[in-house]
Amino acid sequence: MAKKRKTREQKKLADLRHTFTHSVVNQTLPEAKIQLKTENIIKPQIRTQATSINAYPYLAKDLSKTAVLTAAILISQFILFFLLKNHTLMIPGLSY
Repeated sequence: MAKKRKTREQKKLADLRHTFTHSVVNQTLPEAKIQLKTENIIKPQIRTQATSINAYPYLAKDLSKTAVLTAAILISQFILFFLLKNHTLMIPGLSY
């Protein structure tokens, strides 16, 4: 069976899709000039205490979950190893 070839119309449509540019992105937005009165501006108070800003509040929780899961996996591996080594648990076809 022969391969179906694109028609000229399909090629034109594909070319338009590939070369399409948004007119909204290319337009520059007019800038608004706003003049503020210095009398109405409230100056922020400077705090004397140093506060630490936690940029990643979920990081400590995720790391603790990962550590607990890793510890549980390692402990289960050791328990399984000792059960198989002492022949308490027997798996057919597995010899120690």
